[in-house]
Amino acid sequence: MRRWLNALASPKLSASFFVVMAAAALWAKVPERSATLAMLLPFSLLTLNLLAAIVTSRRFRADLPLLVFHLALLALIVALVLARLTYFEGQATVTAGTSFDGSLLNEESGALHDRRIAEIRFTNVGFTENHPERGRFHTTYNRVRWQSDDGQTHTADIGDDIPLVINGYRIYTSRHRGFSPVFRWQTADGADEWGTVQLRDSNNGAFAGANDWVLPDGREAWLMVDPETAEETGTTAETRGARVRTNLGAGTEAQRIVLRIGDTRHTLTPGDQLALSGGTLTYVRLDSWMGYRIVADPTKPWLIGAVALVVMSLVWFYARIIFRPLPAAPLTT
Repeated sequence: MRRWLNALASPKLSASFFVVMAAAALWAKVPERSATLAMLLPFSLLTLNLLAAIVTSRRFRADLPLLVFHLALLALIVALVLARLTYFEGQATVTAGTSFDGSLLNEESGALHDRRIAEIRFTNVGFTENHPERGRFHTTYNRVRWQSDDGQTHTADIGDDIPLVINGYRIYTSRHRGFSPVFRWQTADGADEWGTVQLRDSNNGAFAGANDWVLPDGREAWLMVDPETAEETGTTAETRGARVRTNLGAGTEAQRIVLRIGDTRHTLTPGDQLALSGGTLTYVRLDSWMGYRIVADPTKPWLIGAVALVVMSLVWFYARIIFRPLPAAPLTT
């Protein structure tokens, strides 16, 4: 048993961790392969190596700061593995005035994540972009509304670095945002439906405010914001000087949209109706949508605590050496 522990505690095994980790990283670069699965082998190897070293090394047991450092390093490795097994990250979009319903564009999560994302509800009230006088970077503030567990309604402004925290999930705004026209569909038998179409990300350059769309009667169509309207709201034309823009400028003017069905092109302003074979389509108004990044990492406090303990134990260890009292010089007669 002792021989096996000494073999596991070998410095050669510690060095092999970096080789195995590099191989696992290369293996995980192939699409559809799990990065979590790739890291389990090298980090399990490092955990066994550290445990064996702590058990077999008399130096560690005799030197408290050194022992604390290796125990903290072991805790950090375990926390990293648990973080990868329990993390969650997803992307979602929500139209202004509507609520997040649990639908995600994409998501990644660890095998042990309990996935309570479907329980989250919040409403996108609207957002503002503060553009500086110079430069392209701008700050986004998105007002959201949600209900706490006690039934109280709350509002807050979140951003790219200011999250809304619900049930352990941190919700940030992302750089993705765009227009979202609102339509009303009325059929001959009296059915009345309302809905929105989220156009492409406004940061995607040419034809950003456009998208393909399947009409309620099943026909395919192409929809975009009228380029002249986009210039009026400042989405394609450069505007000098500091400025604040709300919801990409949607709702400030009678914004036109272009709807192409087959070879027929229609230019619609809010309130215009289009008689189709299956019913009547009414363009109600132009809204906007905001993209969100939703993350969860329940092990974050443990990671911070382990890192702090590693740093403090190292400071303790080297402080004893640096500030060790010098031996007294022998007296000469």
